[in-house]
Amino acid sequence: MSTPNRKPVLGRATAGRATTKTTESEALSTPPAAAKSERDTAPQAADSAPKDDPVTPGYGDTSYLPGDVIIPGSAVKLALQQIAQTQGLLQAQTWGTGNVVSGVASVVPQMFLAEAAWALNTWQNSISGAQASVANTMGVPVAHELAQLSLLATLMLPTAAGLALNAANLTVPLVGVLGSPTAASQATGLIGQAKTNSMVYSAHLLRTVNTTQQIIYISVNGGPVIPVQLDTGSSGLTILAKYVGQKDLGPPVGTGTAGYGSQSGGVYYRYTEYETTVDFGSGATTSKFKIHVVDPEYEAAFDNYGTAGSGDVATLGIGANVGSGPTLNALLPGELKDGVMMYQNIIGSWGLVVFGPNPLPSKGKVDGGPVGNWMVKINDGQKYALKGNVDSGGVGGYLPFYVVPDDARVGTSLKPGTKVSVYTADGLTLLYTYTITAGTDTTSSNSPQLYSSDTDNTAAPNTGNIPWQKGPMYIDYGTPDRLGATYFDFF
Repeated sequence: MSTPNRKPVLGRATAGRATTKTTESEALSTPPAAAKSERDTAPQAADSAPKDDPVTPGYGDTSYLPGDVIIPGSAVKLALQQIAQTQGLLQAQTWGTGNVVSGVASVVPQMFLAEAAWALNTWQNSISGAQASVANTMGVPVAHELAQLSLLATLMLPTAAGLALNAANLTVPLVGVLGSPTAASQATGLIGQAKTNSMVYSAHLLRTVNTTQQIIYISVNGGPVIPVQLDTGSSGLTILAKYVGQKDLGPPVGTGTAGYGSQSGGVYYRYTEYETTVDFGSGATTSKFKIHVVDPEYEAAFDNYGTAGSGDVATLGIGANVGSGPTLNALLPGELKDGVMMYQNIIGSWGLVVFGPNPLPSKGKVDGGPVGNWMVKINDGQKYALKGNVDSGGVGGYLPFYVVPDDARVGTSLKPGTKVSVYTADGLTLLYTYTITAGTDTTSSNSPQLYSSDTDNTAAPNTGNIPWQKGPMYIDYGTPDRLGATYFDFF
């Protein structure tokens, strides 16, 4: 593992990796000064700005989401239109043509299509209310448990719609056999499109290692299923060639250099870009996008940096407004592209990743996914406004010295027993709070590392993994500015 005080290039620390792309012509002996160029306006105190923090515009202001603006709900709306079109098609080309036999055969697929439409419409009309019921019954025994069950049942409705569409697809060929082959063929095509667009949630196992690292399993270009580290503090996929399926991979589409860690203690390498797909399983497969495949002469350095004890073999950055992109989750089918929820340590070290709209109610959000404005308070001191990274891979995080009273710190860390509270940008909603623990010979303190711009102009405010340990967190890709939002969920 790397040293605890290592500063991230783009929000990664300790065992993490965060990628920043530089030009191919740059020599690797001169690591790219990526973090400095990625920072935005320096953190400002609630009352007055510190004089030692430089201003570097741009941090968190670039979207790495590919394609157009994501409009949540649009895929389900299209699926409902396709289901209705299929129903009208079967009606018109069987009963409407006087073919009673094929009309009778169409009754069964029509029944399943109606079931799918009901499930999707009910989900659309019920999800907000079910989430509100969970939020409104917090702390109320029995009522809260019933609200949770109701929410879970609502979340299952899109799955029921998918099963009904599968059944419709299996039964519609009989319509063709009994006299309406054109209707059956066209209906099959429409049902297939509706199945894709009606994909709303896709849940996958998440494993947490070393307290702060989240592992999920994927297949790249049809290759082996491999463990990769999820990271909200970066974007794009960086991987070794041996883990990428070679069949039909296609020619390279670009090259470049990149790095993880800091200029003083990271790893820098060359990579070759290929366009391919990533499969999470259960139909959650992206369309083609560019991945970074580490060049052979840099594989050992890349593989050895920050992976000891974690078991991951690649880094999958899922941030919307930080990294080098593209953010592949935005290329998933249906509503799965809307965002991603990470809920770690539900049972032991295991949790869930859920692609799709936010399935849970939220207590508040940070505008930016994950870089945005928030406020921090140490003990009972004043609140300071910061712009920083809500980074699942940020380990203990980073805070500027000026937000910490002298009596609450020792060296570049907070004293054990110090209370850290993080609020929304307006300071009105407490998002989470935690107390600094003492480190031991085998376990590090959960203190953020403190920095001064006089001595480290590559650091930026970072929550670290702490909020992700507190409960479910959701990165929303469906914001009009395409910079995302970070929601602090509860259940």
